[in-house]
Amino acid sequence: MNRPKVYKILLLEDDESSAKLLLHTLERYNFDVTHVVDGMSGLTKIRNNSYDLIISDVNMPYLDGISFLEKGKDMLKMTPVIMLTAVGEKDQVKRAAYSHVTAYLLKPIANQALLEKIAQVLQLKPENIIDKKEFPLQINVMELSISQMQLDIKGCPGKKSTDEIYDRFMLTLAGRGSFTNLRINLDNAFFYEVRALQILDDLIGKILKQTNIRASSLFVDSEFFSNHVVDLQPYAYLSEVNIISK
Repeated sequence: MNRPKVYKILLLEDDESSAKLLLHTLERYNFDVTHVVDGMSGLTKIRNNSYDLIISDVNMPYLDGISFLEKGKDMLKMTPVIMLTAVGEKDQVKRAAYSHVTAYLLKPIANQALLEKIAQVLQLKPENIIDKKEFPLQINVMELSISQMQLDIKGCPGKKSTDEIYDRFMLTLAGRGSFTNLRINLDNAFFYEVRALQILDDLIGKILKQTNIRASSLFVDSEFFSNHVVDLQPYAYLSEVNIISK
């Protein structure tokens, strides 16, 4: 399977508990979510970035959700908007109708209702939405010879998986530092995580700093790199190691 499309979402929500729940739900899937807490911050984001979808609360400090849409209409243009509303906000809903809101969701938001609404608004088929939990992270370390080690990583990592993978690798080494060649094998599911390249770059950095291996003797092997054009220059360590395309 090729890497699924990652949909960029701007979430405007000032309530901390509501925002955490929404982020927890959205980031489980192939959504890249930027979160801000008011309409003014939202305007700053859409001036400099494009998004596939806007999800906005109505009542927020500094600039409410509807005013955000009114002031940002020229920048949003055809970007669909899901407005989060609470019981008793009928007047705001009527006002929002003039701001070309695509859909509404009544708080509190149920996870399934949120996903169904996003799929409806973005016209997504079930296969377009990837549940990362269906691809659990699996780590395997093998000693191929005295000087060669192999690190196999399957599944989709979490944002903080760098330490998990690194600790597993170092535990397997058990203090041995004599190897001079390392091959890291990755399957496509690893790249379902939006920040996969940064996670990989951080992992390689830690390995290079804590072992005797050199960047020229470290090989990263994945068919992902043959199917995608990837600019590695922003990554300090990935740009120095050997990339193998299957």
